[in-house]
Amino acid sequence: MPQKLKRIFALATVILIVLFIIATFVVALLDFPNKMVVFTGLAAGMVFLPIMGWLALWMIGLLTKKKNIASFRSEEMEETMKQAEQIRNMQNDHD
Repeated sequence: MPQKLKRIFALATVILIVLFIIATFVVALLDFPNKMVVFTGLAAGMVFLPIMGWLALWMIGLLTKKKNIASFRSEEMEETMKQAEQIRNMQNDHD
């Protein structure tokens, strides 16, 4: 996935989250029938939208086999794990 497309996806997600926050605030101030149902839906959306965005980025990383911000292991962690394995192997050779 090109870098520009990732940025567009991330920006769209942030905009949606901000819109959910604004809509939740407006609904909290207004008085109309079924207010609690709408408020609860918007509040749930504020929680689930970032989770869904993270899951989408994670899946993109899995499908493209490239690490991204949602990956469980970063490149730095991979390098640290390799160094630890080398140290462990050197210790085992001395024993």
